Amino acid sequence: MATAGSRRFEITIVSAKNLPDIRRLGRIKAYAQVSLNGEYGTMHETSTDREGDTNPTWNFRFVYNIDESYLRRSGKDVVVKLFCERTLGDKLLGQVIIPIKSLFDKGLKSHNALSYPVDGTAYGRLYIRYCFEEKEALAPPPPKPAPSRRSEEMGGAAMFFFGGVVST
Repeated sequence: MATAGSRRFEITIVSAKNLPDIRRLGRIKAYAQVSLNGEYGTMHETSTDREGDTNPTWNFRFVYNIDESYLRRSGKDVVVKLFCERTLGDKLLGQVIIPIKSLFDKGLKSHNALSYPVDGTAYGRLYIRYCFEEKEALAPPPPKPAPSRRSEEMGGAAMFFFGGVVST
């Protein structure tokens, strides 16, 4: 659940087209790694597309809760790195850096679709969909519980804690 002052941000890594063919034998098995500013705690990966070769399709959705102030600052990015899965170590095919502010400034429409050139490739493109949910309103605090019969009988307030009641 988003906290007050934050928005839910959904990004779907749809597909990529025209990725470089780095394999001498076999097909490219591509996956995408998504993060906010490359921060480790925000990193997620798609499944590996074993059939698409240089034109993989994932349709993989990621959800983040992002603080409102983060959305309005320049220099905050969605980083998408595209890799080829290999036995002796995965190889970077290219990456796309998308300023979050530019996505937010495009509006809150339901699932905007965009494509971006993939850095490190001649013709590669990454296709995404994204949306921001409306900012959640602050919910009113829950009502205070009515005084218990025991606290009224004791003539004072009661403080509840795990394991019993202490009168004050």
